[in-house]
Amino acid sequence: METPTDVLAPDVEAVVAAAVLVLRQTPSAVVTDIDGTISGIAPTPAEAMVDPGAKAALGMLMERLATVAVVSGRAPRDGEAMVGLPDLTYVGNHGLERIVRGTPWTHPVAAATQPAIAAALTEIENAARMAADAPWLLVENKGVTGTIHYRLAPDPAAAAALLEPLVRAAADRHGLRLTFGRMIFEVRPALAVNKGTAIRDLTHDLGLRGIVFFGDDVTDVDAFRALRELREAGEAATLRVGVLGPDTSPAVLAEIDLSVYGVPACAATLLALAARLADTEETDGA
Repeated sequence: METPTDVLAPDVEAVVAAAVLVLRQTPSAVVTDIDGTISGIAPTPAEAMVDPGAKAALGMLMERLATVAVVSGRAPRDGEAMVGLPDLTYVGNHGLERIVRGTPWTHPVAAATQPAIAAALTEIENAARMAADAPWLLVENKGVTGTIHYRLAPDPAAAAALLEPLVRAAADRHGLRLTFGRMIFEVRPALAVNKGTAIRDLTHDLGLRGIVFFGDDVTDVDAFRALRELREAGEAATLRVGVLGPDTSPAVLAEIDLSVYGVPACAATLLALAARLADTEETDGA
């Protein structure tokens, strides 16, 4: 399989070249977020679709790497349904749940907070609808976490100003943690678990020596930081790839090594990386 470097965009080529070097440190893994990374941001979560090229690339990478994983804010079953590759490792709800080789796991403390999550979400939705006409509001109960979406609001800044004190108050009442994302608020169990701890767990549990991670949002910053710390400690070679857009947070820009612009470029990068690894195998075997 051949992918001439002269047909790749410069940012894609730079990421592919750097990723190949990291993935030579075996065992190694490619890990990716979903929304905004391999799937475009949609008006509602149910409308989002994984880029077909990205899906094909992840399938090809599974044949050449020790691990290919998705680390997402979505519930892992939802991530698995979106990506459609059952043999991938799916880490969901920011590390609170995962599916490995078809076996599900939920953090026991998080499992016990599900009634509190449900109660907080009900209170938030009721309070928001009492405070304003809010047909744009979408409240998503993901079991061990909950997400309050305001992307559909005609004035997102005003919607955020309305919602934040309501979400904060409900989280405090139920002993939950409030976090922020791209036009969302999230309530989570009061645990020190996030995409960064999920990346560390994968690294240590699987003995990974090379990790390439693709992410786009502030919820990925914990993963970017964990990868930097793993690299600085000499525990693993890492590459942090930002998938940029018009509203990329400065916090993301501060914690990435390289970047591509948009989901199609991320898919092209994954495809080119899979092709380059296949070429390397053929060359090594010649």
